[in-house]
Amino acid sequence: MKNNFNVRSLIVGAIVFAFSIALIGACKRESYTQTTNDDVNITGYLDKFPAKFSLMKQIVEQSGTAGFLGAYGKYTLFTPTNDAVTAWLKTRGKNSVSDLTVEEAKDIVKIHLLADTVATNKFTDGKLAQITLYGQYLQTGIKNEGGESNYIVNKLAKITQSNVRVGNGIIHVIDHVLIPVTLTSAAMIEASGRYKYFTQALKETGFYDSLNVAQAAVKDTTRRFQTVILESDSALVAAGYANYAAFKARYSKTGDPKSHADSLWLYMAYHVSTGPSYTPDIITSPAIYTLAPKEIITTKFAGQKILLNEDEYNGVVEPGVEINRTYSDVTTANGVLHEAKKPFTIKVRLQIPVYFDVCDQPELRANPKWRGTAAATIPLIANGASVLSGLIFNNPSKTTTPENYDYVIVPGSTRKYNANDMLNLSMGTNTARAQWIELKTPMLVKGKYKVWICYASNSSACAYQVGVDVGRAGEQVLPNIVDFRQSLGSSGVTSSTAALASADPLMLTNGFKRYMATTAESVVVNGTTVKGGLQINTTGWDLNVGRLAGTVDIGTTDRHWIRLTVISTGLGSNSFTWLDMIHFIPVDADQNYPRFSTQGYQFPKP
Repeated sequence: MKNNFNVRSLIVGAIVFAFSIALIGACKRESYTQTTNDDVNITGYLDKFPAKFSLMKQIVEQSGTAGFLGAYGKYTLFTPTNDAVTAWLKTRGKNSVSDLTVEEAKDIVKIHLLADTVATNKFTDGKLAQITLYGQYLQTGIKNEGGESNYIVNKLAKITQSNVRVGNGIIHVIDHVLIPVTLTSAAMIEASGRYKYFTQALKETGFYDSLNVAQAAVKDTTRRFQTVILESDSALVAAGYANYAAFKARYSKTGDPKSHADSLWLYMAYHVSTGPSYTPDIITSPAIYTLAPKEIITTKFAGQKILLNEDEYNGVVEPGVEINRTYSDVTTANGVLHEAKKPFTIKVRLQIPVYFDVCDQPELRANPKWRGTAAATIPLIANGASVLSGLIFNNPSKTTTPENYDYVIVPGSTRKYNANDMLNLSMGTNTARAQWIELKTPMLVKGKYKVWICYASNSSACAYQVGVDVGRAGEQVLPNIVDFRQSLGSSGVTSSTAALASADPLMLTNGFKRYMATTAESVVVNGTTVKGGLQINTTGWDLNVGRLAGTVDIGTTDRHWIRLTVISTGLGSNSFTWLDMIHFIPVDADQNYPRFSTQGYQFPKP
């Protein structure tokens, strides 16, 4: 199946882009220029302006790369001016370019060169998508000084002239020479002097060695770049560890920190992930997959803070740990380093049932109409896209009736919904409607769950195949077809047997359950006994259905995506699907209770 775009990535990316545009628009003057010199290639352009670029041209010649930079191709060169090269040579104790070795000159050319054309409109607040020929990523951003904004490369070099288009690419002029980073992540952590605890722990667990290998020597290509999030000595002291021995005593329980079963090894593994993740990557990613087996770090962008592991679990918000951006986005020879302001560890959680109310989405909750007393609707699609970050439609812009994708409050309905609301979805197999939807689940602790789709039966609805993390790592397709046209009667229970004690076991045996509480069930709320609203043997007794889609094995504790894909369409021209809840219940837990009511209460087993 096709991979899906990441809604969170699009939202945050749009925010960052809009912020950047607003910032540049607020400048006193625009310092960027665009020039076209199709008559010359990169080396020809450097030749054309010797007063600015003669020294860079000498470096190119010294490196032996003048030939291919003067030939046809697609390149981007960040070229320093003569003043920048002169200042850099002075810091190296060299009098002229001729004092550079061929290898030194090659390294300087390679760190400034991309094998693609990258104009400033492709810059992001973070690393460029293309890697330099040196094998390191460049970081770009915007810096405001004296009311004037400029693009900055690697937090140092200001772009003074941009988007100069030549015959074989693009040139950006910078006021500092970019310096290749030569220290590995391990060496840089140790050299800083800020992370003595962390350095010692890296050495004792063996991670120092794996983080101290040159890219070219790494056989596993996924490990050529690694991201480390570490804590400073001062942060660990503030957390109560007066010295490294105290820190080690807290975590190393086996006596062998190199053992993968040792808590200190797991602690360090939880701070390392594969790939180069800079802060914009962290912001736009819902989670960081660590080297600790099946353990992730969740991420959240709140205001200007990047928070790790700030989650809502079982109705309780767990405070996260903030990234210290002053000491983050530190490029190394084989990755990138970030610092956390406080220690963070693997969160040990036990499996619990998750009763996912699909109508309880942040954007809906913020709408005044949400769960009001009167009938109301809130559209789920606007301007050709889903309005909810936790809900994805395929090709929503192609739906001919976007008003038929709504959050709906239905008080007094024959069908009884949890909290009196549901999602009304005009689904179908034709291209005029959405053929599948995905919903972002609440936090699920790793383990096996039975998945129940709770809906209202409707003869014009659709039948669905249910999948978890479709198109993503760990994709699972569940075996049972969930047909929204089926009522509880499809389980073999009739109106005359529905009230009998045998009804629940019969329904469960056939993959059905009643998820709404009946008038025979009650719960005490604030000292008052409240009964369920479903009356057995009256019209509508069988219309609200819990249908077993199958068992899913959740490999990582995280929020996941559950997809409902239409495989057949119901009667009539409008195929309305009425979705209420999705239950994820551990396989060894009670699958039948609690039940729910129009007031939104849970009714425990009598």
